[in-house]
Amino acid sequence: MAVEWRIGTSGPETATHASGVAMSEVISDKSDSISMSAQTTGGTAANPRLIAQGDIDVAQSTDWAVARSNSGAQPYGEPVDKTMTQVLPFMTLEYYLVKREGELEGVETVSDIPQDGSVSMAFGQRGGTNFFAGLDGFQLSGIDNVQDTYDLQSMSWGDQGSQFADGRLDVMLVYGVSREVLTGWAQEAGAQVDVSVVEWEFSEDDIASSDLPYTYIETPADLWDGQDIRMDSVPAVGVGYQTIFPADVSEDLGYEFVSTVMDDIDAVREASSVLARAGPDFAQEFLLPSGNAPVHPGAERYYKEQDLWKDGLTTLDEYEG
Repeated sequence: MAVEWRIGTSGPETATHASGVAMSEVISDKSDSISMSAQTTGGTAANPRLIAQGDIDVAQSTDWAVARSNSGAQPYGEPVDKTMTQVLPFMTLEYYLVKREGELEGVETVSDIPQDGSVSMAFGQRGGTNFFAGLDGFQLSGIDNVQDTYDLQSMSWGDQGSQFADGRLDVMLVYGVSREVLTGWAQEAGAQVDVSVVEWEFSEDDIASSDLPYTYIETPADLWDGQDIRMDSVPAVGVGYQTIFPADVSEDLGYEFVSTVMDDIDAVREASSVLARAGPDFAQEFLLPSGNAPVHPGAERYYKEQDLWKDGLTTLDEYEG
């Protein structure tokens, strides 16, 4: 008899929810051991706590949420009641900053932004992965106390794009998806005004040597429609989105989940454009080396069998030891 899992996603119109629906359909169709149904939630950052409370069983979330919910870093405040584990990366978001072309003369990198409160910025809504990615991008660039230093506002992505386009917002955080597309609200803003990148000031080594759960990703600049971004690629704060399990899911079920998805990866990719890059190579690239983000034992077994395991990953035994 198949175990029945509720997989938490995010809001109903999000790429995260679409990925959960698609993965649920494939798993339920292909696996004899697991039946899944997707359930909307308040967001990927909320999902570890929902798992710990028993409101959902597994989730589409982020490696960022795994690491922070285990360590008790913000926005959690303390470790959630169950250990979260990495299972299957399926997409990335790549966060960086833009301004309107021709304005804020001399501002090319984040340290050029005046710190007198005269420049308004937004990173989306406070409290989510996006907001902390913005704050941490500044920290990685050597700038702390961002909320006290700048006029930092909180708003929906749609409002952010429209306020940027009509001149009420000077700098905004945007993101690409899996180095393939730029979000629609950012494209809409870019259709109304010319944009230029305000570059972060960190290197790949800076992220790798930090305690922060991010990946250095260079996303193509030509994802913008009709924009002449004067660089080939944009260094970004990369957040890996993946299926996460609580540690108490059995090794066999974890293995069954990962192997089923990988064995039928074409069906998974066809189920949703969000999953177009999912697969063995993507999983290997974006499993996060972090002492606070252990890999589920079932996933570990699969990745080691397929020679996809890499240095720096943390096993559950190592984490618990």
